[in-house]
This record gives sequence, structure tokens and C-alpha cells, in this order.
Amino acid sequence: MPILRDFERRLEGLVEGLFAKTFRSGVQPVELGKRVLREMDANQTMGVRDVWVPNRYVIRLAPEDHARFQQAAGRLSTELQQLVTDGAAERGWKLVGPPDVAFELDEELGRGEFRVVPSLVEGPDKPLTGEMEAVGKAFLYLIHKGQPAATYPLDKPAIVLGRLSDSDVVVNDPGASRHHAEIRVDGVRYLVRDLGSTNGTNVNERPVTNEQELTPGDRITIGHTVLEFRRA
Repeated sequence: MPILRDFERRLEGLVEGLFAKTFRSGVQPVELGKRVLREMDANQTMGVRDVWVPNRYVIRLAPEDHARFQQAAGRLSTELQQLVTDGAAERGWKLVGPPDVAFELDEELGRGEFRVVPSLVEGPDKPLTGEMEAVGKAFLYLIHKGQPAATYPLDKPAIVLGRLSDSDVVVNDPGASRHHAEIRVDGVRYLVRDLGSTNGTNVNERPVTNEQELTPGDRITIGHTVLEFRRA
């Protein structure tokens, strides 16, 4: 992938110079770039005329890796933001606002582990407003520390939630099964059902036994991951 090679070349001076020892072990910058591109590809939103992809990416790192990355956080954020811009342009996709990449500490992660949480954050001109009104009727919002951290449009007849990368909504949670639950459209209703998962699926802290209709504000829990259902 040309843009990834360009990203690696831009990082060579950074990694081989002042921060060479910093990146000798643990999470490597290029790993973050690859994951950001995968998350961009997995979280497309189909508009009437264009395909929109997340422009904000929060990278959660284990304590040891987070401490190492802080020494180069500004430069790495700038290079990753350029990668987001280049990745979208290469595929003909649109960003809803300026690219933004931030690093956060996640004490639940072990050394070498990381998570990338994508989201769509509109710029001051709000280019997506008309598109979003015309397309998806409902969304799932990943709730982190009480606030929405990522958005997943329910724009297909059936949406699979699970740990595997081929899921429509990938749930990076040890309590999630490979294909954990499904949300499907039934007329004007959205129904959720468990797909025989190991740990079950809860809605508003109650287990889903059969199919259950979702209403705005309902919270689906998979392992420790909380997703809130909302209608447009």
C-alpha cells in the first residue's frame, strides 16, 4: 500500500533518531498506522453521493507503552493525521471534519496491546448533516466513561456484533464471542438477538432470551462493552 510505505518513510527519521531506543520494543508506530487504516475501512458510512469515514481516532495504550509514546506524541499524531487524510483520498472517501488522532492511557491493557476507537466528528461546516438525514435510520454509539466514543450506523438489513474482524460492529472485548449478537430491521422496528454467545447479551442489564425490540436510549451490553441504540 503506497500510502503506508510513505508513512513508514516519514517515520524513519523519528524512529532512528532521538526516539530510537524508545521504539526498540513494545508497540511500534507502523502498527498503529495499519490499525487506523483498518478501522477506517471497517467503519464506512454510505451517504447519498459519497462514502464517509471516521476522522477522529483515539489510540488507547497500556501504561508502559503510553509513557514511551508521550515523548513523541505530537509528531506521531501529526503523521497519523496525514495518513488518515491520504488513506481517505486514495480510496475516494470523505472525512466529515479535520483528521484528529489522540493517545489515551488504558490501564486494562498489557504491554504491546492497544485499541483504536474511531468516530465521526463534524467540522465547523458540518458537511454530513444532509447525508446522514437521508441515509441511516438508527445508530449504535459506543459508550466510554459515560460518553459516546464511536458511532456505528445501522444501515443494513442485519448487523452482526462480535469479536471477529468480519463483524459489522467489531467488539474488542474478551467477553465477546466471535459472532455475538445481531440487530435486524423488521419493518419500522429494530430487533436484537443473541447468536448463542458464551456470555450472553443484555439490554438495559437484562438478558436477551429471544428477539427484543430496541427503543431509543436502550443500552446493549456485551462483556464490559456498552452500546447505546438511538434513532435519527
